[in-house]
Amino acid sequence: MDFLELAKSRRSVRAFEDKGVEESLLKKLLEAAQAAPSGGNCQPWRFYVIKNRQIIQKIRDLSCKQPFIATAPALFVVCAEPARSEKRYKERGGLYCIQDTAAAVQNILLCAASLGLGACWCGHFGEKEMSEILNLGAGLRPLAVIPVGYPKAEATAAPRTERRPIEEIAEFL
Repeated sequence: MDFLELAKSRRSVRAFEDKGVEESLLKKLLEAAQAAPSGGNCQPWRFYVIKNRQIIQKIRDLSCKQPFIATAPALFVVCAEPARSEKRYKERGGLYCIQDTAAAVQNILLCAASLGLGACWCGHFGEKEMSEILNLGAGLRPLAVIPVGYPKAEATAAPRTERRPIEEIAEFL
């Protein structure tokens, strides 16, 4: 599958098979995240791969109690480390850190789709509570939760929502 086809076919998956994900595939997702671009190559990210059911349940409770989060066999919690970018770029580094981390999240989502896994980018949770659950240091900011697993058949059949036309979202100068 070429890249554009992969990008267009990727879906946010919210229904998972009751089956674990091999550690080798979880590591591939981490490699994809690691390959994301980052301003000044600061790589201001930290990834937590969670398979512990009790921790997953606590995270689900923090995330608007979205039930599908608790059904995933693994969660990635993606954190930003602003100081890594700010050391080089000062105040602007705070923005670059967010951009870099978002690129890593997108790489995880696309890699998951390419491996036949389902994933969903979730951002609705309490940062303070997430930091407490994961015992994060003061320098880490949790930005995304990504449930990962083998999608149930009906999870990939949903039609993709309509996208705004190119003419509406882009200007050629």
